[in-house]
Amino acid sequence: MTEISNNLVESLKIMGLTEYEAKVYSVLVLFDRAEAKKIYEYLGMPKPSVYQSLKGLMDKGLVMLVSSKPAIYRAVSPKIAIKHLSEVHENAEKTALSELEYLEENVVETENPNIIWTLFGENNVEHSLEELIRKAHTSMKLILPSNYLNYLDFVSDPDLEIQLMFFGDDISLNRLDLKNIAVHNGYKLDISDFGSLSEYFEKKNTLPSEQYSEFTLVLIDDEEMMYVPAFPENTKSGVTSKNPYLINMVNLIFGAVWEHTPEMKINKI
Repeated sequence: MTEISNNLVESLKIMGLTEYEAKVYSVLVLFDRAEAKKIYEYLGMPKPSVYQSLKGLMDKGLVMLVSSKPAIYRAVSPKIAIKHLSEVHENAEKTALSELEYLEENVVETENPNIIWTLFGENNVEHSLEELIRKAHTSMKLILPSNYLNYLDFVSDPDLEIQLMFFGDDISLNRLDLKNIAVHNGYKLDISDFGSLSEYFEKKNTLPSEQYSEFTLVLIDDEEMMYVPAFPENTKSGVTSKNPYLINMVNLIFGAVWEHTPEMKINKI
């Protein structure tokens, strides 16, 4: 006899059913209609769990009682059931997002702005990058690798003032409706005006030139930053902070580098 796959059960669980509800609903789809006894014998489930699952599925509108003596149950069509579960999920998503955004707007500030937080792992880096870009209200200064340029899709205001440094000769941002963005080529940095510092960089800089393009720096609204160095490591790591002294230092360094790199033309299709 056809078995209920784990993939099906896990998918239904993600959509809001319990494991037992997912199995009971799937069996009813398989049998078209059945008594509770047939369900728990097929699944090897405890009898009370089957009855509890049937009640839960009827409350969710996914199962109908089509006969009372004997009690026979039938599953709602899978297309209707999945559509219903999707709508429930969408409504819950909207409500949760609205409530969470309200809490975010009324956050109780307990964080010490002098703290420097560490980031470890690519997922944490990418989540922090998305969060910062979404939060920006007035301005952003960024150094981004090419594989992170798509994060500019998360810019909430097309009028945001954006200074983007990119290591390369060709950049296309035609998909983005960004009105106040300027792009400079980091590879064209002219360090000759940095005085004795230029000699220091020439002697001490041991980072391979191909790694320059992996630098990640984000500074939003001159009040919060994230930095991921371009070290040739398998695991990304970096820091994020609202420390005002660190913000000022990043601002100074970015400003100095920005002044000594040429502006790039953004290609349009």
